[in-house]
Amino acid sequence: MEVLPSRRPPRDARGVRAWLKQNLFGSISNSIISVVSIGLGVWAVVGLVGWILTSAHWAQLWANLRLFAVYRYPADLLWRPLGVVALVMLLLGLTAGASGRGSGEIIRGVFWWFFNLVAVLTVLGLFFWPAVRWLWVMVAAAGLLGYFGGRAFPGVMRSMAYLWGASVVVAVLLLTGTGGSGALRTVDTKQWGGFMLTLVLAIVGIAVSFPLGIALALGRRSRLPVIRYVSVTFIEVIRGAPLITWLFIASLLVPLLFAVSPDRISALFRAMVAVTVFSAAYMAENVRGGLQAVPRGQNEAARALGLSGWQTTRLIVLPQALRAVIPAIVGQAIGLFKDTSLVFIVGLFDFFNVSNTVASQPQSLLIPGGIRLELSLFLAAVYWYFAYRMSVASRQLERQLGVGTR
Repeated sequence: MEVLPSRRPPRDARGVRAWLKQNLFGSISNSIISVVSIGLGVWAVVGLVGWILTSAHWAQLWANLRLFAVYRYPADLLWRPLGVVALVMLLLGLTAGASGRGSGEIIRGVFWWFFNLVAVLTVLGLFFWPAVRWLWVMVAAAGLLGYFGGRAFPGVMRSMAYLWGASVVVAVLLLTGTGGSGALRTVDTKQWGGFMLTLVLAIVGIAVSFPLGIALALGRRSRLPVIRYVSVTFIEVIRGAPLITWLFIASLLVPLLFAVSPDRISALFRAMVAVTVFSAAYMAENVRGGLQAVPRGQNEAARALGLSGWQTTRLIVLPQALRAVIPAIVGQAIGLFKDTSLVFIVGLFDFFNVSNTVASQPQSLLIPGGIRLELSLFLAAVYWYFAYRMSVASRQLERQLGVGTR
């Protein structure tokens, strides 16, 4: 019996060299495409970084950071919006610290992502923003206090829902005021703006449109003709026109519905109505797609076990439907966050519209070519920072729930 000679050991398929060969230089055509793409990418990045560091004009943007943040919110009351930020960081830290494994990993990731931003802003405040220097220190301290407090007292997790609910009331009171002429005097929403306004519109729109969209999706599948036809009509009519149209309509229609003068209802409230209603219509279709993906046998098995129709929907069907459409729901939320920039049409100075104001200032017009490109890069970076965190949290939740796997 002939003994075969031993073979040479296989080459290591791990490491940077193996990855490059497998993904970028596996063949001649792939190598050519990779080299050209890498060359163009390096050329673009070097040119952009060089322009940012040597040719861009950032002084005017730096001088208007307060406008970008809160627009015309009174300077002596800046402790109120930053107090809301501190409250949010405190509760987010408590939730992250007290959470266990699973969803706790997602919440901790969100907390540290935003705490890193707060830390950078705190350092900038200590050196360059004397008016809010200690306010940013307060925000950073609140985040750390909440996180380590949650780690020390994990039982606080049982009360977090109530604390978050109470924080909404506190935030509204702080931002709007309670009247009078003191530190808690009322601040008209016409003075709101900047990124603060963008966050308010996005949070309210997402928080309200989600349950409303679920209700519309369930209504569209209802066996009662009145509920079904009303839901279908609402969804199809709202989706039949762009958001900008509904912003104009809300500016005129909301005062008519409440039978009051247009001056009695703030432009902010009318924009909230338009954004929420528009998002709810699209959210309803996303949820309906998830409901249709749940096998009919799930419903029949639940009814055979004696569950009522509402119990079947709440405990069996709806959780599976929402699990299946997490990417669509998060995509809708990210889109809504960016679509808030359209409220400049109705005269609100959100984060996007403030850039138009800054670009039109005399100091900006004196700069050759203006500062539109600098402002656009700044807007893109801020929008990306928040949208990317939502996208990461969505992917983490999908992996945790096993979306797309069997």
